[in-house]
Amino acid sequence: MTFVSLEFAVLLICTLAAYYFLPRRARQLLLLGASYVFYTYWNPIYGLLILASTLVDYAAALAIDHSRAPAGRRLVLILSIVVNLGILFYFKYTHFALDSLRALLGPLGRNLPSPVDLILPVGISFYTFQTMSYTIDVYRGKKRAEKDFILVALYVAFFPQLVAGPIERAKDLMPQLGERHAFRFKNIEHGFRLILWGLLKKAVVGDRLIQAAYGAYLDPAAYTRGELAFSAVGMLVAIYLDFSAYSEIARGTAQLFGIRLSRNFLYPHAALTISDFWRRWHMTMSSWVHDYLFVPLGGSRPRNFRHQARTILTTMGLVGLWHGAQWTFVFWGLAHGLSIVLHQLVRIRLLRRFRRARFVSSRPWLFGSWLLSTATRALISILFFSPSIAHAGVYFRRLCFGGGVAGFDKPHVLLGLACIAGFWVFHYLQSRSAWSDSLNARHPALRALAYSVLFYIVLFGAVDTSEPFIYFQF
Repeated sequence: MTFVSLEFAVLLICTLAAYYFLPRRARQLLLLGASYVFYTYWNPIYGLLILASTLVDYAAALAIDHSRAPAGRRLVLILSIVVNLGILFYFKYTHFALDSLRALLGPLGRNLPSPVDLILPVGISFYTFQTMSYTIDVYRGKKRAEKDFILVALYVAFFPQLVAGPIERAKDLMPQLGERHAFRFKNIEHGFRLILWGLLKKAVVGDRLIQAAYGAYLDPAAYTRGELAFSAVGMLVAIYLDFSAYSEIARGTAQLFGIRLSRNFLYPHAALTISDFWRRWHMTMSSWVHDYLFVPLGGSRPRNFRHQARTILTTMGLVGLWHGAQWTFVFWGLAHGLSIVLHQLVRIRLLRRFRRARFVSSRPWLFGSWLLSTATRALISILFFSPSIAHAGVYFRRLCFGGGVAGFDKPHVLLGLACIAGFWVFHYLQSRSAWSDSLNARHPALRALAYSVLFYIVLFGAVDTSEPFIYFQF
């Protein structure tokens, strides 16, 4: 069941129709039941896995909260992390680990056992991070352990953000799930607005760009340099439209029930540097990685620049591995880490040498910085979308040494380039103005007209065959 499906619409309408007529406890049970229906629609086994993670962290948090011995608390936390990461590793990384060992050991690796074919549970990386953060926060004293198992289970499985985030902290989401929210029309209006906007980005624009651009990654040797350049930039835009659409539909769905989820994107394609991009992109994951990975590795207190660089590269390499069990994702993460390190190094040198120079903040400099950042991310994204290192190698060779730029005159490329140009203009204008707030100030009749136009565009402008959300595979 996906957000862009009739089944989800039926589930959402039925759940919402009953929600505001029920007392607080019944609402929690209704949302929990809807969440498990939503998740087990793909495979009933998924429900057992998420229930196992919930039980482990529910019990671990209580044990940590009740224990006064530091060693005992630490042992419980380690066991919780090992179980959660063990489940994640088994389903997501078993094949990757064994294949890598076989390649490393050569003939000796042929004797390694072959695991059974595993079906990767949808969204397992996201809810694993979320449930781990709850236990870690209890250990750090940032959150008291919750005794109500239903509330903990709902926090882990809350269906709007279960599959692809936002990754919520327990201290922010649990209190909202425990409240009895009064019916407010503004929540309904704002929720449906976010859902419509997400559907427009996904089904009308994002899926078209994916269908026009992604084919080049499957067989880059069959495409011209111009088509490959278009595909690199096109998929860079498409993944933002796809993922931010999911996040906005998730936020809108939660808003219908009076629950506010964290914002996950802050106009990332307006970022001037790679570092700035990661502060704007998938912000709930970036903050999770900072708090639970980067800081424990010593990144907040670097001994020197070399130590900080190692920490950044290690963190971003693990971020790449979190995205997928392929070396392409690992190298994608490391490439981003290297770009961040180089940016910090250049920034230190520039500030030291041109401390009073005005050109560093001039418009030509800022535009050049944005252009360099965007081009770098487009090149690095080739690793993200390529099925293998070999495909990525062919893509880079054809793009750099393919000769000529033929292909820009093809209809699907021209249409795609027009969409990309329109997107960047609108993205920049959005980042400069609070357009959503200005819409709230308009007359209700004008807002109703705007929503009607938006609904019409979504209804009749959606592509015939929708693409699955890209981040579902993680």
